[in-house]
Amino acid sequence: ETPRKRSRQTQVQEPLMEPPMEPPMEPPGKQPPQVSPPEDPAPEAAPSAHILYVDHLNPQFSVPVLACLLRDMLERLELPVAREHIEVVRRPRKAYALVQVTAHEATLAALPWRLQAALEEHQIPKELVARGKELVLGEGPGPSSGKEEIEGQERLFQGAFLGNETRSVEFKRGGGEYLSLAFKHHLRRYVCAFLNSEGGSLFVGVEDSGLVQGVRCGHRDEDRVRLLVDSILQGFQPQVFPDAYTLSFIPVVSASAGSTPLKVIRLSVHAPKAQAEPQLYETDQGEVFLRRDGSIQGPLSGHAIQEWCRQKWAAELSKLEQRLTALTAEKEQLQQQLQQRAPVSCTCCVL
Repeated sequence: ETPRKRSRQTQVQEPLMEPPMEPPMEPPGKQPPQVSPPEDPAPEAAPSAHILYVDHLNPQFSVPVLACLLRDMLERLELPVAREHIEVVRRPRKAYALVQVTAHEATLAALPWRLQAALEEHQIPKELVARGKELVLGEGPGPSSGKEEIEGQERLFQGAFLGNETRSVEFKRGGGEYLSLAFKHHLRRYVCAFLNSEGGSLFVGVEDSGLVQGVRCGHRDEDRVRLLVDSILQGFQPQVFPDAYTLSFIPVVSASAGSTPLKVIRLSVHAPKAQAEPQLYETDQGEVFLRRDGSIQGPLSGHAIQEWCRQKWAAELSKLEQRLTALTAEKEQLQQQLQQRAPVSCTCCVL
């Protein structure tokens, strides 16, 4: 064989191997692209504070028993909570609870089906629920909010709507240093005006729009407010007795927990009793104020005070005239009934 044929056979017998691929040459001045490492998944949002509303509890149990049962139930629903974060409101025919929890949104969203599964597996005692009712568990203040809570003086929910200001209702936001600076001035004006009209209530911690916000008010703040109200009203003329007003501190339930609790301060002035002659109240500083359709008028001048006395006497005289007319009509009606009834005579025969 010729040398050319041997070399061809040798090439055929050798295994075929691809030459290593060299990276393409980049033009000068251009950097090769850098591969960034894979991004980490977005971190899970931190748990936040929420208020749970639990309704249709059995009112036959006491408050401590209901709180313990609720704590055990929430632990079975994978939502542990401390005992001091459970507030149970118990009435003769109704009981509900407000629970402050710190959890993720997904955990709260899964509560309804977890509760249903626990009920089907008999993990929650039937005695916890009121007879003929179904347990209600959800986020938010629930249906028992607004004016109903004000009347019971139990608690209010931040953001609840209390209505509009009227002649007998005044709202003050009370933010910042209100309690230490402006409250005493408003106390004199509004209490004096309510006493000189038909009574009313001053709410501190409520926006002018009627939305509940609350003011930071601890136990020491409550004591200072009580002392301030008592000391100022003692200087009123005529004297204002303690049964003429009511001072209350209504807790405000808020999703954002703080070191100092939120409260709404309500000072209610009762309508003065009818007197033999009209009485005009003045503050400890000798000023006189009146309430007129949601606004305060005053301090009054001597002419305004005389006009107030004239209108007050006219109103009292009108009431007396109406009363006299009613009594006169009643007297005439009784006389007619007596005349219509003829006397019955009896004749006795003695045999």
